[in-house]
Amino acid sequence: MEAFSLDRRSVMAVGVAAAVWGGAATGRWWGWPALVGVGCLIAAGVGVGSRRTSILVAVLVVLATVAGALSSSRDRAVIAFETPAGEIAQTVRLTTDPRAEDHGWWALALADPPEPGRPSAIPMLLSFDAAPHAAAGEVLQVHGKRTSRSGTARGDPYSGVVKVDTFEPWTHRQAPWWWAGNAVRRRALESLAGGGPSRSLLAGFLVGETAAVPAADLEAMRRSGLSHLVAVSGSNVALFLMLALVAAGPLAAGPRRRAVVGLGAIAVFLVATRWEPSVVRASFMASLVLVGRIGGWALDGATALAVTVVGVVVVWSEMATDVGFTLSVLATLGVLVGGRFRIVTLPRSFGTVLGATMGAQVAVAPVLLVNFGSIPLMAPLTNLLAAPVVAASTVIATLGVGLASDVVISVASWGSAFVLALARLGAGWPQLGPGGTAVAVAVIGIAAIPRLRPLAAALASALAAAALLGLTSSIPSPGAVVLDVGQGDSILVVGGDGSSMLVDGGPDPAVLEARLGEYGATSFDLVVLTHVHADHAMGLEAVVGRRAIGEMWLPGPPHETPASRRVAALAGAAGVPTRVAPVGETFYLDELAVDVLAPVRRYAAPNDQSVVLLVTGPGGRTLLLTGDIETFAQADLEGVTADVLKVPHQGGATSDLDWLQAVGADLAIVSVGPNDFGHPSDDVIAALEKSGARVVRTDMDGDVVVPLG
Repeated sequence: MEAFSLDRRSVMAVGVAAAVWGGAATGRWWGWPALVGVGCLIAAGVGVGSRRTSILVAVLVVLATVAGALSSSRDRAVIAFETPAGEIAQTVRLTTDPRAEDHGWWALALADPPEPGRPSAIPMLLSFDAAPHAAAGEVLQVHGKRTSRSGTARGDPYSGVVKVDTFEPWTHRQAPWWWAGNAVRRRALESLAGGGPSRSLLAGFLVGETAAVPAADLEAMRRSGLSHLVAVSGSNVALFLMLALVAAGPLAAGPRRRAVVGLGAIAVFLVATRWEPSVVRASFMASLVLVGRIGGWALDGATALAVTVVGVVVVWSEMATDVGFTLSVLATLGVLVGGRFRIVTLPRSFGTVLGATMGAQVAVAPVLLVNFGSIPLMAPLTNLLAAPVVAASTVIATLGVGLASDVVISVASWGSAFVLALARLGAGWPQLGPGGTAVAVAVIGIAAIPRLRPLAAALASALAAAALLGLTSSIPSPGAVVLDVGQGDSILVVGGDGSSMLVDGGPDPAVLEARLGEYGATSFDLVVLTHVHADHAMGLEAVVGRRAIGEMWLPGPPHETPASRRVAALAGAAGVPTRVAPVGETFYLDELAVDVLAPVRRYAAPNDQSVVLLVTGPGGRTLLLTGDIETFAQADLEGVTADVLKVPHQGGATSDLDWLQAVGADLAIVSVGPNDFGHPSDDVIAALEKSGARVVRTDMDGDVVVPLG
């Protein structure tokens, strides 16, 4: 590797930015008391460097701390504000795009004009039954009923929730010019709509909108190290600026005019991409470059990044504790530093790209470990393969949207389809925890010393082998694992020959994608949806159409839900053979026998209609999978016993306690997550323990492994 050095002034600028960032974050976390600690640190640091520099740094840090404390106080004030309840008819301006949730859509909005007695900066949450055709910045006249409930939505505080009955656009006032970004965004989203995951991913490349990308694909991109590709950043800003300057024609003649046009274009682009943290970082840096052209000065990359951090966390201190902003800044710093490394045995361009990629991965590793618990070992490889494809797809898709050419957009979608395929493949590759990451960083450091490179190669090989062997070592064969998927169920059963069955998918496909990735589960002989509720069905979107499935059993009549219809539609589109669970039959996974015990009749309650399976190992040890059956269905299963019981309905108070005890299990597993339903019931836990069962919970114990050999 070639040696490199950083300019002393750049290093100092980065250090100042880190101190200011720390002040803003401290103010956000601890409020006004943070000023005391910051003051002590400043006093201890007086005399370090020149007097002028010390004073400047002290002022900036105090200013950032005050900004952080002020924003924290604003958040608390919003949540503490008492919003009057009752019927309302009000004009509001949306501050977020409407977002889908399990039971409808929501958006945050400000009263426009402000309500008497209510500060103008306190947003309320609007709840819609169906998708409202509206966007952030637009004004609506809403009618509905408001409650005084307060809280946060995606981290943003609000006071008052309006259940919107009717609404209509308000056309009497025009939005400021920079809201022209809405038209850009709408044009892109409408042009890319309805083309499946690959076109939805193109929307992520162009404007950072990933709502239509399946959650399992987003999780696969995270696990493969590619999630940053849908975080619009510097290359997207540069492309938009280029197009804006071309469109401006003579208005952009001369460097200063180009800079002015560029600044206006950045304002529009920020709106079009919804001021995502990575966009804010990239746009601020680009603006510095343009302002420098107007003023006749220039900044190197590290200094520009440092000034960006200082400006953003002082003006918009919420960003100081935003994970997306942190990842964007660290990745950019990693690229700047790593790009100065070059492996001399590689071509210059390839070596520089590889150094920048590895630098970015090392820089973001601590944040990924804290927030996600692991980092993808092969991220440098997946990024080397995906980055040029994403760049080409973004350019082609931009042209396709601008020309309204579906043919051009289809060409661009070939690239996004490749990225999706790479992400799905890479999601099953090794992940590194804190220990493995430390070893990987050490390997990179050792590789910088020429005479120690054989040792680095040996360590890298050992690390890769250990990560690969660790993928499935925790699954007995034959056996089962009750996956920790939150408030819902998902059970993976594995035969001795590697055959497998997945029973339910939990409530979140992204969570199931991560859990299955941990165990290297890439195909299933059988997938069973026990009943129609979303906490069992929704997660199967990570499986159906994405992994090979031999057969699928779906719930029979009379019940269905949007979630169960969605799973059935995905199975049909993927050509997966389906049928209603064959009660009375036995399915074999090598030496494991899977008996279908229920439902024995039609029930009024969907929970009672759950498919019930009894899995028997070669030694006779049994596992009873009960779905969410309640007292009526349990009464029809009198006399069923098992060594291991998957407790019905997250341990809720919907079971017959005598029936639970009569099962006679020595191990009872409650698949449960954070909830407001009181699951699991204390009475259920007490009854199981009284019968002699050891009770374990996925929310406390994580995945529960059950040997069946």
